[in-house]
Amino acid sequence: MNNDISPKIAKLDLADLPQLIDCVRSCYGESYPNTAMYDIELLEEIVENKLMHSVIAKLDNGQIIGHCALTFDGVHNVSPEAGKMMVDPNFRGHQIAEIMAKKRIEIAQELSLPGFWTECVTNHPYSQHEMIAFNAKETGLFIGDIPPTISMKGLENHPDTRMSLLAFYLPLNDRPHTIYMPPQHAEHAKSLALDLNLPRNIVSTNIAASGKTTFHTVINSSIQTANIAIDRIGSDLVAAVMHELRELEALNLASIYLDIPIEQETAAHAYLELESIGFFWGSWMPNFSTKGDSLRLQKIYQSVDVETIVCARPQGYDIKKFVLSEWARVSKN
Repeated sequence: MNNDISPKIAKLDLADLPQLIDCVRSCYGESYPNTAMYDIELLEEIVENKLMHSVIAKLDNGQIIGHCALTFDGVHNVSPEAGKMMVDPNFRGHQIAEIMAKKRIEIAQELSLPGFWTECVTNHPYSQHEMIAFNAKETGLFIGDIPPTISMKGLENHPDTRMSLLAFYLPLNDRPHTIYMPPQHAEHAKSLALDLNLPRNIVSTNIAASGKTTFHTVINSSIQTANIAIDRIGSDLVAAVMHELRELEALNLASIYLDIPIEQETAAHAYLELESIGFFWGSWMPNFSTKGDSLRLQKIYQSVDVETIVCARPQGYDIKKFVLSEWARVSKN
């Protein structure tokens, strides 16, 4: 291999899509969980609709050897996910991921984003170290999010258990917010906000909602998960979620996520209600939607070997300990 490799780091053009798909296969074979990354027509649509802003590492011969992106999951999403980071196994060890990640931050600044979040794998600490180097901070842990069928070439894999993801947030252009948390979770939220240097007025209330709950659900059958996003918290929240769960549980999912808009003053009461049906802290998601900050809860249906969860530093292990303790506490109720 050429030790003097210096690929061009650039924004993705539509003409690059066939080479991008080749890169995905070089890194994951056919196991990458987002099947859109193998579908050129779907990728064209996502890029043209500005739902994915990609950075690529490209050789002079046109071969793409690295990729990362900012991905929005819809028009409601304000702080996108920074993900889809991959480097061809034949070209690792040249700081390609770090250089692409820097370019991605430049794009985020160009878009005037308040910040972005990312989910780092926990079968190894490398991607966590990359986020930490840019001063991103841990905000949560998604237990068993990724099935063991997903294999990263040349890296440590655990084929006998689902893989968990450590959530990070990188603030860029934040503004003050008021968020609502139950008293027993307010201190944890305050410590996260302080660590991230985010101006948050954290209020503990017990205000019950009125009216009707509205929400939308997205199912990701390729990794056996679903996400329920609450748009408006209503008095029928638990009944509405329980009805949705009955349908989702028939799909034999591994986990179900639920996003609460925590800038609605009834969110603290809603959080406790949702704990009563098995949901617990996943991650704080600052500036996630047009409604402001969200809290992503999780409900786990399959066993996970939590001993395989590797964190890059003590702060990550503190988050792991907190989330696992919340899982244990809620499971006893």
